[in-house]
Amino acid sequence: MTADARPDEGEILQERADRPVLRIGDVVRHPRQPWSGSVHALLAHLAEVGFAEAPRPGPVAEDHDDVGYIEGVSGDAACRLVAGDEAVAQVAQLLRRYHDAVAGWRPATPPTWFDGQTGTGDGGEHLVCHGDVGPWNLVWRDDRLVGLIDWEYATIGTRRTDIAYALHYLVPFRDRAYWQNVLGMARKPRRRHRMAVFAEAYGIPVDDQLVDDVLASQQAGVDLMRTLAEQGRPRQQQLVADGELDREHRAVLWGQGHRHKFQAKRAREGRRLRTDGDVHPGGLR
Repeated sequence: MTADARPDEGEILQERADRPVLRIGDVVRHPRQPWSGSVHALLAHLAEVGFAEAPRPGPVAEDHDDVGYIEGVSGDAACRLVAGDEAVAQVAQLLRRYHDAVAGWRPATPPTWFDGQTGTGDGGEHLVCHGDVGPWNLVWRDDRLVGLIDWEYATIGTRRTDIAYALHYLVPFRDRAYWQNVLGMARKPRRRHRMAVFAEAYGIPVDDQLVDDVLASQQAGVDLMRTLAEQGRPRQQQLVADGELDREHRAVLWGQGHRHKFQAKRAREGRRLRTDGDVHPGGLR
């Protein structure tokens, strides 16, 4: 995320060919997508029910849409603010508040999302997920989580869809290169402990099913990227060209090869664990 200034256009928040994002005063401007109206309807609902951490929707024009700017630290810098237990708990609590706020949303016009799904869920298990609850989409101010941004991947799923995605990147279910270079952690994370902190703050049990959910989420992310690229979506095609699909596939293999790190102690009894902790049996790091 860059912060170059162009007085005639505004401040560049994201310089991406398919989705340049500008800040113009208190407004963030995105290129309009076919699902922009649905995202804005969701943001309007959240504003109405008092979920303060989502951007406020603005006008939707022929070629762009506007949302309110949330002041604070986000993007790459925000990834380095989630190392502590308190930050993990705040993410879980925010996600729980969001899910509770959206669970009963039933607009008169069923929204259509980026992946072609339509509606807002079944009133039970399924609801509208944020879809991209990574640390880069969090906004922090004075050590307090004040925003969840970039709702372009909102779609229908379950609470655990969002939870698993968040845990993938917060725990993380990834190798040393990620937790050290992206999250800025000085020491190897206590992964099972971070899962437990998140689960307790959200209000769900931390069990081996949750581990399976995260591993499934990793694979689903790879499958979705590949599918959207094959459909001709520019963003996913660029990600594939840049090697992101291969990197995410390696993360899937790492998660599968290190499942024991996240399981309950009883499931690990009698198993020899590697003392270095972060070497995949196949040598991936």
